[in-house]
Amino acid sequence: MARGQLEPELERRVALLEKPDNQGKDYDGAAWAALILFGIALPLIALFIGRM
Repeated sequence: MARGQLEPELERRVALLEKPDNQGKDYDGAAWAALILFGIALPLIALFIGRM
């Protein structure tokens, strides 16, 4: 295989991912709330409790 070329299967997968129909939707409000709660708020609470 020449340098800069992709294997046929990998090229097929990349082509599928480049289509707008296959790129998924943005997060909604509930997903953002869960991300903030589980990623920021709960770790901060755990750190605060751990220091007591």
